Amino acid sequence: MEARKLELIEAILAMDTAEDLEAVEAVVGEVRESARARQLVIGYRPSGRAVLKQRFLDRLRHTLQDLNPDECVTFSELEQRAADW
Repeated sequence: MEARKLELIEAILAMDTAEDLEAVEAVVGEVRESARARQLVIGYRPSGRAVLKQRFLDRLRHTLQDLNPDECVTFSELEQRAADW
């Protein structure tokens, strides 16, 4: 991990145009925002444990992928399938 970080630092140090640095800054900003969003608390379980946005979305995607393309479920059935979230 540290070696990869050093490689990135070396690559940035070798850049000599403002445009290249601006592109790197934009990407770093996107990565920071993505990391912040993954840790965003969107609610709390009855136990008091935080529900993170990214974990919720991952579980929702997983549950939706378990549905057959032509399958129709009611909201209460979806709730039952997602009960272990």
